Amino acid sequence: MTNPGPGALVPYQETTQDAYAARYTAGLRVEAADAGVVVLSGRCPRCGCAFTYTHTDRVFRSPRRGARPAHVPVLCACEAGHPGRPPEETGCGAYWNVLVERG
Repeated sequence: MTNPGPGALVPYQETTQDAYAARYTAGLRVEAADAGVVVLSGRCPRCGCAFTYTHTDRVFRSPRRGARPAHVPVLCACEAGHPGRPPEETGCGAYWNVLVERG
């Protein structure tokens, strides 16, 4: 499957594929990555929409302990109006994991 064009209104569906992470990271920008927060900007591999995703894995900030890899779960968080999307959700329903090295 190829990447759809930006804003392609694919129907909302909670789904993942093995290739999503590789396609997402191809154009990914890491805006911030520290001990507890990762901010990623890229395009959804399913619907093609651009979005910024913030992942926080700690409630309280801790001292840095050196670089370490982390699997970050990413959910499409685009604002496009995907048909069938529940009102309390955002994005197209796609999700995947990204390996991020945090400093």
